[in-house]
Amino acid sequence: MKFLISKDLHANPNFTLLLGFFAFMLVLYFIGDLFYLAHFFGYTPQAVLETLRGDSDAFVEPLSLASLLEHLHVSLFLAILAIFTTMAIVLRLSLQFRHKQLLIFVTMGSLFLSALSLLGGYFFLDALVYVYFFFTLLWHLGGLYALTAILFELLVKKT
Repeated sequence: MKFLISKDLHANPNFTLLLGFFAFMLVLYFIGDLFYLAHFFGYTPQAVLETLRGDSDAFVEPLSLASLLEHLHVSLFLAILAIFTTMAIVLRLSLQFRHKQLLIFVTMGSLFLSALSLLGGYFFLDALVYVYFFFTLLWHLGGLYALTAILFELLVKKT
């Protein structure tokens, strides 16, 4: 992975093409992950609470702890890989240091807080589901913003 060593993303046209396709596929991953989460948990905080707690009137079983932990394990692993590789490329962009630092901190921090608030909503407080919604959207938007910046620099800003 030469792009992790070289600071010049345009040094080799093959790497530019490869990183462009990689960034495009990650955009599809981030969008698809939002649809997956909406399908798995629900589109609203009330639907997420119903998934976590169940609803005896609608004959909906509560989500088991094993299923929740399995979901978190797999989704965190995939999200960490996607965000880490995205941010490794962001470090090579011609953005200001503070911009990169804020983007990395907000995106990775919100991923952590998203998972933590989902667990908190399962065990402790129903209101943490709203926090889960906020941080889930925030880390997806942060990742999509980073990927947009990558694609802009690769395809438009030919230095």
